[in-house]
Amino acid sequence: MLNYQHAQKKPPIKFVGTTLAKQISTRGSTAIPEKPTTTFTTLDNKVVAHLKFENMSGKYKLRWDWYSPNGQLYYTTGDFPVKTSRNSYLKEVTTWHSLTLKGDKAVSMPGQWQVKIFLNNDLVDTQSFMLTSLADQIALPQDVAQKPFPKDWGLIIGIEDYAHLPKVEFARKDALIVKEYFIKVLGIPEENIISLIDGDATKARIEGYLLQYIPANVNQDTTLYVYFAGHGAPDMKKGDPYLVPYDGDTRFIEQTGYKLKKFYNDLDNLSIQRSYVFLDSCFSGVANRAAEMLAKGSRPALIQVQNVNLKNNNVVSLSASSMGQTSNSYPETGHGLFTYYLLRALNGDADSDDDRWISIKEIFEYVNRNVSRVAKRMGAEQNPTITPALESLKDISISKILQ
Repeated sequence: MLNYQHAQKKPPIKFVGTTLAKQISTRGSTAIPEKPTTTFTTLDNKVVAHLKFENMSGKYKLRWDWYSPNGQLYYTTGDFPVKTSRNSYLKEVTTWHSLTLKGDKAVSMPGQWQVKIFLNNDLVDTQSFMLTSLADQIALPQDVAQKPFPKDWGLIIGIEDYAHLPKVEFARKDALIVKEYFIKVLGIPEENIISLIDGDATKARIEGYLLQYIPANVNQDTTLYVYFAGHGAPDMKKGDPYLVPYDGDTRFIEQTGYKLKKFYNDLDNLSIQRSYVFLDSCFSGVANRAAEMLAKGSRPALIQVQNVNLKNNNVVSLSASSMGQTSNSYPETGHGLFTYYLLRALNGDADSDDDRWISIKEIFEYVNRNVSRVAKRMGAEQNPTITPALESLKDISISKILQ
């Protein structure tokens, strides 16, 4: 589909760029990409490749070539004709093509896709995007939905591919499924969820959202849910734990990391009802969900990581492991070990008293019991932790069972 605006002069044509998005809308004669992203799931309807040109005049041929993760051409539009008057030009031209996902065979090919755009057979742009499969046993049915809580918010950070550090296996997929659970199980409106995936999860953007954007949009009735899947790292001299953003560097962790104590303090300073934090990360100095050290020459036994304790229940934090332990992946399920059992807990498995409500105490006891058990079977030690003390949290329920 083609949209344009007229003008009088005739300067040379200019290709402005490509935007990948989940959907498209029109405002007047202009096409607007909505929900721009480079990460899609098998639950999404389509991938839109939106093009923008300026100063178009005459006849042109456009083509979109879509390539699957194996590098093979999956679909081509062929030449799509664009014809304008030779005597004038179109000041702005927007056009797009969409790749169908849901219900099409493309959903059986998760991985890194590409779309190449050609103008008169000349390549003008190449865009890559990730298609992640959510077709596993803990993905929620489409018709499951919690009553929305319009004042609640979510902050989801999932970093699988780091700029300077080893990758965190399954972190991207975990973050995407956690978002689905935040919406359907916890009732957070999708427009109230901030998702920072891979390169979007820089230190500046995380702090910007937490210190400026979220405080400007919440109130005293808000519950904020935070999920982080990525590396944690200690200060090698002081032992202070840090969350590591996408652009973090363990050599300069004080400058490039987000100190965990400050992170909790920033949450505590929000004028809201409560924050729940789920950290699928570790601070032992070993790469999260991997077996290599984040800092060359370091040894886990020589790193003394300081605990960060919370003294009131304004902020409640569940962490994947104790401070000196590593956080493991669970390859059989395609998830992080902690996240897998966290999602199962939220889905109803943690309801030990069968009252159809999930309390924070039930979540922690279920996650701790199963993560510890499976980790031992893997030959590892991983014991999730909760702060503040469980005794002060036992009566706090956070979700009603939907199934």
